[in-house]
Amino acid sequence: MICGLKPGRLLVLSGLMCVVSLPGVALGQEFQQQTPLNSLAPTEFLQAQATPITPTKKARVAVLDFDFSSISSNQILGQSISGLIPGAARGVSDILVDKLVNSGRYTVIERSQIETILKEQNLGAAGRIDASTAAQIGRILGVEAIVLGTVTKFDVEERQSGFSIGGLIGTRKRTLLASVQLNVRVVNTNTAEILVSAQGNGMADESSSTTTVIGFGGGEVTNNIQGLLSTATEQAIGEVLDDLNGVAPQVAALPPLLPTVSALIADVSRGTVIINKGAADGYRVGMVLSVERVVRTVKDPATGAVLRQISESIGQIELTQVDNSSSVGKVVSGANIAVGNVAKPVR
Repeated sequence: MICGLKPGRLLVLSGLMCVVSLPGVALGQEFQQQTPLNSLAPTEFLQAQATPITPTKKARVAVLDFDFSSISSNQILGQSISGLIPGAARGVSDILVDKLVNSGRYTVIERSQIETILKEQNLGAAGRIDASTAAQIGRILGVEAIVLGTVTKFDVEERQSGFSIGGLIGTRKRTLLASVQLNVRVVNTNTAEILVSAQGNGMADESSSTTTVIGFGGGEVTNNIQGLLSTATEQAIGEVLDDLNGVAPQVAALPPLLPTVSALIADVSRGTVIINKGAADGYRVGMVLSVERVVRTVKDPATGAVLRQISESIGQIELTQVDNSSSVGKVVSGANIAVGNVAKPVR
């Protein structure tokens, strides 16, 4: 029986057909009938409702501020970029974050979490963040991928045209042309592999005219540099968005990221456990750890070095608080958890 209806009924609901086969009769044979919607019993109607669609898993990413270091000149019309547009690197990444969130395919980590990790780990302080460093940041944040961006062009060009007769009569046309070029890369947090690299270009212009008659000027000269660069940036990001959305299913399908470093139990008190690993090693609130007791240690007979430790699980804990170097968890199963036991992330 299909759709929860009694055998032999055919339901047409909102333009969709639900077929129910008779026992022992193959689908496609003429042993079916169409049942009007209003003739169904209440329970049959409820059973015939469309099955809710399970939401598609979203890719979890963090977007780092764009890098401007590859721009050959930091001057726009004789002024510095930082003077014209304070926080330009942050502004470009903010536009990308908005686009990714609005696409409905990504969950993006809050900027405050990224800034905290960068500060605590002193990452990026030495210069440009590469794919390897980005992967390290991503593992700490617990995201499947990191989005890196480089601005290769961020410029406004001024063009003028017109004529003048003896300086008394004339016209002048001034055009500001903003152009932005950027490269965006999505980095697999687990492997540091670049999943996709896309380039986008954007342009925006604005013109104004001035007329001079015997020394008196008229008209308006417009200088909206910030607006022009923002418009050009949005166009450039729009060009790379299709590539980023295209790789979203691949990112979402990556296996859940778990820390590769085990922790040790440092303290146990009334069902509360403290371990010696924290955010710096990728531990996060809500993570479940298996607590294991070492039952045998295997050593190299020649050097005495520990080759392997054989352990058995004695319980699980769930992390409730995490700082940079330690975590607090509650015991969810097991007993006799003691200081020195190993804690391994399982989910």
